[in-house]
Amino acid sequence: MKVATARAYDAVKERSFGLCEVCGIRQATEIHHRLHRSHGGPDSPENLLHVCGSGNHTGCHGKAHQDTHRYGNGWAIRSGNGPEHQPVNRQVLYRGRWALLTADGGLVEQEVTF
Repeated sequence: MKVATARAYDAVKERSFGLCEVCGIRQATEIHHRLHRSHGGPDSPENLLHVCGSGNHTGCHGKAHQDTHRYGNGWAIRSGNGPEHQPVNRQVLYRGRWALLTADGGLVEQEVTF
């Protein structure tokens, strides 16, 4: 694993405190790429979630790959060239609250206005 990738993974694991960043209940066991690597997604903290489950099939990791609301919830990001396709610009439903994930491994909670 590249040093930069290892640093990003460590930052995300620190951000999660070992709990799934989707449900906030179960132990996080895997790193999920919101913009998938196969679509050019980077190994950067704003693109990564520490999630429960195994592979792309169970727990919240499976949910982030298969749930019909995965794009609306920011757990997955469609590929493209516009700013809305950049992880740093896409809010994520983080343990039931909206947040922006930051490049330094932090998060900024967002207020939802109607």
